[in-house]
Amino acid sequence: MHIRHLTAAAFAVTALTLTACSGTGASTSDKPTDTKKLDQAGRFACDDFAHEFQFADSKSERLDLAHKINKWAPSSKTDRIAYSGGLLANGAAGSDGAWQMAADAFAQSCLDAGWKA
Repeated sequence: MHIRHLTAAAFAVTALTLTACSGTGASTSDKPTDTKKLDQAGRFACDDFAHEFQFADSKSERLDLAHKINKWAPSSKTDRIAYSGGLLANGAAGSDGAWQMAADAFAQSCLDAGWKA
């Protein structure tokens, strides 16, 4: 019985994934997007973050960095890049602790996607 529930859950996840991927916009490629690999928008966001994070000491510098990263992150199809870019923007406006947690989450999403310095 447990296997039947797992099979049903796997089928439901697959169906939801296929539904989410079938947008109304025309695609220039029939090749599906691999959300586990870093796409170009994600790479740009991760590169900007890596190059400028150490200089983002004040709240205004953090907000500037978050704004720069979020020129790219929202359009990334890589897992968690868009989401953690949003967290970074929220953290930039918050406390030092909120910024650090958001920065750690963004950095981890880049590393998990295969980003390398």
